[in-house]
Amino acid sequence: MVNFKYKKHAETRGPLEVRRRLKKEKAGNEMQKKTMSEYFSTFLGRVGGVFLAPDATFKQIITDKIGFWEPFVLILLLVGIEGIILASFVHRVISAITVSIGSSVGLGFLGIIWLIVAIVSIVATLILWVVVAGIAHISAKYIFKGEGSFVQLMKLYGYSLVPCSLVILGTVLLGISWATWPLLTFFNIVATFWVVLLMAVAVKHNYNIDIGKAFISSFIGPMVVCLIIMGIFWISIWLIISSFAGGFV
Repeated sequence: MVNFKYKKHAETRGPLEVRRRLKKEKAGNEMQKKTMSEYFSTFLGRVGGVFLAPDATFKQIITDKIGFWEPFVLILLLVGIEGIILASFVHRVISAITVSIGSSVGLGFLGIIWLIVAIVSIVATLILWVVVAGIAHISAKYIFKGEGSFVQLMKLYGYSLVPCSLVILGTVLLGISWATWPLLTFFNIVATFWVVLLMAVAVKHNYNIDIGKAFISSFIGPMVVCLIIMGIFWISIWLIISSFAGGFV
């Protein structure tokens, strides 16, 4: 004969386990939401810190050893948004031209222009990110004998592009009214100088060198390399043209 208490426990054990499991899942989901919320809040804090206190923020980024994907996603967002806005401008111009001449030429291209401009902008920025950080790394580490890693510098450089949000704001205002082009020009100038300054600060903290050497590594070095490459390019073009012209011109 089956004991009544054992039978009652057997009947209620299933629902109890289900409730416990559901309670654990609910607690886990709440903890996950809280963790994501805290992470997003910390991320926004770092973005704001780059504007207000770049020295302390870069030191904290180095100390926390944040993942590579965070600045990578940040760059994708900044460049992707700007690329989409520029694509909308190109889309409007091409649409106006095709409508004015009464031709359907280019209409098929309009459907993919958003994707093309966004992809080209992102790829070009990522290549520039790697190249500029690479030149700064070589200069700071091997010329000025600093101590730091290339990957860590790329993370800091990713956050150094935060002032480019001013360019996005100026581009949006330009789309609203063409009369705001002086504001866009001003935002571009401010953003450029701000990014250069932040990159120098990033090199300074990443390699433990003074700000003068950091500025040379982050700005002068890449500029010199860029001028050398441009010089080689134009000299090659000149030599090619001269050879076809029958001698030096």
